[in-house]
Amino acid sequence: MSSRINQKNRTERAVTDGIQEFPLGLGTTFAPHSVCAGNHGKLWVTTTNTATTGSGCVVGVKTLRPGELSPANHSHMPRLSAGIMKDPLGAAKVWFAAPAPPQQQDPIVSMLTTAGYPVTFYPLEPDAKAESIALETTKKGGSGEPTYEYSLLFAEPVHKYVGVLPITQSGAGQVEKMVVEHNTWLWDVAVSTEADGKTHTYWVTGQANTTPARTDNGLYKRGPGERTWERIILPGGATQKPFYVKADTEAVWVTATNPNQVIRINLATGRSKERNLGTAVPQQLTFTPEGEVWVASSEGIHVFDGQMEEEGTIIRLPSGGKAKGICVGSDGNIWYTNPDKKTLGRYPTAIARLGAPTRLGRTQVVSHTETVLHSKEHVDAPLVAEYVAGGRPIPGIPLTCRIEAEGATFEDNTRERVILTDQRGRVCLPPVYAGEFEEEALLSVGLGDTEPHVATTLHVRPA
Repeated sequence: MSSRINQKNRTERAVTDGIQEFPLGLGTTFAPHSVCAGNHGKLWVTTTNTATTGSGCVVGVKTLRPGELSPANHSHMPRLSAGIMKDPLGAAKVWFAAPAPPQQQDPIVSMLTTAGYPVTFYPLEPDAKAESIALETTKKGGSGEPTYEYSLLFAEPVHKYVGVLPITQSGAGQVEKMVVEHNTWLWDVAVSTEADGKTHTYWVTGQANTTPARTDNGLYKRGPGERTWERIILPGGATQKPFYVKADTEAVWVTATNPNQVIRINLATGRSKERNLGTAVPQQLTFTPEGEVWVASSEGIHVFDGQMEEEGTIIRLPSGGKAKGICVGSDGNIWYTNPDKKTLGRYPTAIARLGAPTRLGRTQVVSHTETVLHSKEHVDAPLVAEYVAGGRPIPGIPLTCRIEAEGATFEDNTRERVILTDQRGRVCLPPVYAGEFEEEALLSVGLGDTEPHVATTLHVRPA
């Protein structure tokens, strides 16, 4: 059973709430698409080349100084790039999708965020596309010493499959293809995971299409152990066209047109709620530290509570245009792309709004392993933490992980990383290597500097 609620009582926030937009220096050639949080306080933005030929561009932006840009613009960059995420193992790289025309670059790309911005392509079929990407985290090992495996998920519409690309320290593995047997053009993919951390349910949106001819709109579900996909007709009927999908620990969220809606489907009951957006065409969505859902649209940014109990709020963009990509930055603020204006926007959520008290969640420890480490040894998973708001873990929150030590570091010799919480709202700190010093190394994790970090101590002792 679903509930249909009219949008007429939806509230609207004034642009004086502090929303700002910053030029990306793209001129008229590139339009920003998606955005993600990276390491060292940077955001990374994919773009679409509006010309018929030429190279591509991905732009790095510092959250503290948005005017400082790091454009990766060279002939090896895909001319069209879409969904983007930071490397789950903490390497200095990002991964993004490239829904390029046939015979161009392969559709799955990793880019080092170091000098020269070299890219690596992961080939599929010659005419394959990747419309979007997502991250899957799988728990391995026992409860005492948890280890985690990571895979990149993507929707491939030409050959109609959801791809699973394992990501390891030695590089990416072989793509597993979960073929979607329905006559639909795949668009976006998400994954929900049960409490064991190992059992996954996959979700993908699909659309009717003209060229090639595809007849079906719907949300498609593949449960644990199943080999086929169940088609779920959206509340607006068989002609309602879904776009983006995200799963949190309680529900699956979908944006759709005809009619324009944001839809929440309860994972436990299958019941749906929807909110009508009128003439606003919804795009990407993200979960925030307050436990809210924020949705980009052609008319601004929409905010809903995590249970979709209320009508929601719309925030108009300060200079017009349309919002498309959206994420939470490592500073705790909302960031979005505006393709029409070639800008990146910021809405300040890390501070109290109009003097109201903040409603941020909290980081809490799930488990930690060794407390004593000998010099030059390492520990694989020193700390597992989760981010909780409104009594539930929140996926996709960029938590800052730090080591305060003289000799101990993460495996890449750094002492600070940003890691996104996984589909269960958790982060696993990367391996820590002890130096040659006897010391007390403090490991901490939290949302930027907007809240107290949780911490544990590693006692480094002589070998």
